[in-house]
Amino acid sequence: MKQLLATAALAAAALSPTLAHAGLDSDNPIHPLVGVALTGGGDKLASVEYTNGGSRDITAGGLVYVYGGAEYHEKGSPFGFQATFGYHFDNTSANNGNQRFQRWPIEGIALYNVAPKFRIGVGARYATSAKFTSDGAGYVGNADFTSHVGGLVMGEWLITPSMGLQLRYVDEKYKVKATSGNGTVNELTIDGSHGGIGFNYYF
Repeated sequence: MKQLLATAALAAAALSPTLAHAGLDSDNPIHPLVGVALTGGGDKLASVEYTNGGSRDITAGGLVYVYGGAEYHEKGSPFGFQATFGYHFDNTSANNGNQRFQRWPIEGIALYNVAPKFRIGVGARYATSAKFTSDGAGYVGNADFTSHVGGLVMGEWLITPSMGLQLRYVDEKYKVKATSGNGTVNELTIDGSHGGIGFNYYF
């Protein structure tokens, strides 16, 4: 236990100078980042009703998006560029069944400071490995989705050089194959467009 505490203390001491100069105003132009966003919108994919009378919809634009990546931003420059990879999902879960829509998005965003603490960004997003799964009492089928490159816009308020609060909107669509009652296979277009509010931490 003492060795563990000593190791933790040494690590904190070593990181202190780095953390003290962390953020977008540091001399190093490459800034690792982590973020989380809550999103909503898009077409309804499925709905589940609970035994207590409540219900929950799974949408193509929801719900929780976690990601990490890096930003290139030179100190004093109004320009920046972010590249991230994340996990985006909407989920219902109960003791006897589950439903989930998940995808692994790649995003690239060009940013410009319109004020010292506010910036706007435009970019592109590609949601890889998109799929819907269900099981148990929530089973309504499973499906793989074909993704298309979508556009995004965002605004960010830099609370500090290390923390940013974001509003974002993504315009994206998916294709999925569906079989009708007579056995005909049709390809449907699903709207996954969504808005969201998020938080980024820059190192």
